[in-house]
Amino acid sequence: LMSLTVFLSLVVCSMGLLTPDVSTPTGFKALKTSGASTLYQLDLPQAQFGYVHAPYLLDLHGSRHQIGYDYAALLNDQSVKMWSTFIHSLFPKVEDEILITMFIDYCWDSFLVKYTNQEYLDELAGMNQWCAENGCTGITAEKVATRFYTLANMPADPVNIVAMLEEELEGNWPGWLKTIVNYIIKLLEKYIHGCDAFGVWGSRTQGGLLYSSRNLDWNQNTGIDEWKLITFFHIEDPKYPAVTKSYATLGFASGLGALAGMSSAGITASEMNLDNDIVTFNGLAFPLRLRYVLEHSSDLESAKVAWEHTNNTNSFNFLIGSAQDAIAKKNGALALETIRGYTAFYADNSTVEADATFYCAPGKCHWTNQTGNVKIGAPLPEAVWRSNHAFDPKIMATQEALFNDTVFRYDLMHDIFDDLQTKKVVIDDLTAVSIVATLGTKGPNFYSCEPSNFHGRSENVMSITYAPGPRSSNKYGRLYVAWEQGGSMWRPAACNTYVLIDFDHWA
Repeated sequence: LMSLTVFLSLVVCSMGLLTPDVSTPTGFKALKTSGASTLYQLDLPQAQFGYVHAPYLLDLHGSRHQIGYDYAALLNDQSVKMWSTFIHSLFPKVEDEILITMFIDYCWDSFLVKYTNQEYLDELAGMNQWCAENGCTGITAEKVATRFYTLANMPADPVNIVAMLEEELEGNWPGWLKTIVNYIIKLLEKYIHGCDAFGVWGSRTQGGLLYSSRNLDWNQNTGIDEWKLITFFHIEDPKYPAVTKSYATLGFASGLGALAGMSSAGITASEMNLDNDIVTFNGLAFPLRLRYVLEHSSDLESAKVAWEHTNNTNSFNFLIGSAQDAIAKKNGALALETIRGYTAFYADNSTVEADATFYCAPGKCHWTNQTGNVKIGAPLPEAVWRSNHAFDPKIMATQEALFNDTVFRYDLMHDIFDDLQTKKVVIDDLTAVSIVATLGTKGPNFYSCEPSNFHGRSENVMSITYAPGPRSSNKYGRLYVAWEQGGSMWRPAACNTYVLIDFDHWA
């Protein structure tokens, strides 16, 4: 294995891709239990780039109400501390923090909660029950969860929040909100979104199996890296039958939403921002919607059915992968481009994507010297990928101006996959991790982890490679996840150590 690792590292190095560290936990230290659920902390061996705070792993078992109760019992204090640290980092002035939290709570209470499935409301009720029994005061795990569900679902371009509000309020704005909305928009300009994802399979990968990814780009160094969290769900609730035996979400101690996830059925789920003003609050917040897809899907066909069972809200790109489809030599992943009331599904080598253009007025597209209708699509067989723009003609009609980074990352993914195939490099676990890391740096030089590269635009806080489904000795697959390293020596997740999580141990 060591000689294989060295060989693959040399191959990847010759292509210019990053070669991040990969670490396997030596154990899982049980910290607390509640019911049949347990909170662990990972024991990690010494690595070149370690974590000051080891990640948590939460193993949940029970009904919807029970897992909510257990979450609060095991992580209420950590969730509250994380929220306080996060929001104060973004909004140091107390009056700004109060205003933003009031607005977030208003959006949840007035809109999103109405479209939240009852099973997820039961989980929130379980959190509240634990707090009622244990004398919680002030902010609670339930409040942290709803605030993060709402905040994650906000448009990346804050001016599009006005479009969301107009869609719901139809001009009947509350007086307090009408007075301060412009100031709220100005404050929310501090909140950063980005992200990218891919799926690759078939002749490009070892054994034809699926690899997919998720880079999460948020505000860097907010302090949330202290509460890194992997959550495994084992839900047994006859009121809410689901397809999937178990699944995991990855992120932070911010509630039970999925910023990213993978199931024992071989489904992977990733999200990316898409700048567009055709938006609404009339739907299930995406961190819960991704869970719904993970719970109700075994392949891409059932994933589409699950997706269309709920409504689009903000404009987003998503990527859903299916190990079973790749094994069956079918299309292994779908890119989803979404706006209010409309989803465009893209498989590999799409002719619509290939024909996509964007109109560039003189001096308006800084990513090209061309003007007029500029070609932007470059699909390939057996690979699907997205950054932060769309290719669907209906969505492109209201697409905001494409910025340099989203076009660069889309083109970079194409070039990496094309170059690997030209050089006859078959993608395996370590190569897939290297691709994800290279896309995740977000600095001026995507191929560098030198500290000087992080002073520019770099906010990669979590980076994931999924290797779902049966492969070698694994029945359920595995994943590799890295988080940012906070503090004065900040490092993006893509330049930190990736932690290997074996699904067979938890599924």
